[in-house]
Amino acid sequence: MCWSGEASGVLAAAGLSTAAYVAWKGESKELWIPLTYFALMELLQAVTYIYIDLCDNPSNQILTFLGYVHVAFQPFFVNMVAMYFIPQEVKEKISTVVYTICTASTVLMLIKMYPFVWAGKCVIGVEGFCGPAVCSVHGAWHIAWQMPLNGLMSGPVDWLFGYEWGLHVFSYSIAAFYVPVIYGSWRFVAFHYLIGPFISDITTDDPNEYAAVWCLFSIALCVSVIKTPIRKYLHVKTWPFYDRLNHLTTRD
Repeated sequence: MCWSGEASGVLAAAGLSTAAYVAWKGESKELWIPLTYFALMELLQAVTYIYIDLCDNPSNQILTFLGYVHVAFQPFFVNMVAMYFIPQEVKEKISTVVYTICTASTVLMLIKMYPFVWAGKCVIGVEGFCGPAVCSVHGAWHIAWQMPLNGLMSGPVDWLFGYEWGLHVFSYSIAAFYVPVIYGSWRFVAFHYLIGPFISDITTDDPNEYAAVWCLFSIALCVSVIKTPIRKYLHVKTWPFYDRLNHLTTRD
């Protein structure tokens, strides 16, 4: 299988069209805003194919940088969808905390980009987005992003049981997977894992290609939770702390 700029362009157009239609139909913005955001990533990838493998080209480098920044802000939109599937009253009480955690995740991912001399360098071949220079190149079948990230949490990290995939992966995972499970959106997280990390893992063995493949399948993820029967099975009505949260709020 081999992807192309044209394929990314078609997928981006399909995602943006679906988002526009869903918005026009009056669906929740928590569904069509994330779809728009991930469709814009695919549009970014379509443009990147024009300059792919041209590592000395400024356009290639800027597009690679924008790809990383897009990923850094994704936890906001992942949680926007995840909180759609929990009770409204719970979402209203936890949203500030959740988005604060997302902000922290984004900041940490951006810190990972800065070449602190004392932090060393990322481990090429182990960490996603890690490479000798800022560049987008061909992966096994899609785009592989490379950046000379610093070595913060580049493994193995003893206090995290040998974790070695970098601060960016750590902070993203906490905000986009563990936090939604904590507030009860475990069904969406399971579906997200299946459509995102799991499929990416079985379709490429290039850690620099992993994120681009994941973003590609995120279009299917968003469309599935909006326009297919899967959506009705992702709602969670009860979770261990919901009653306690409502009790504390009522008492206050």
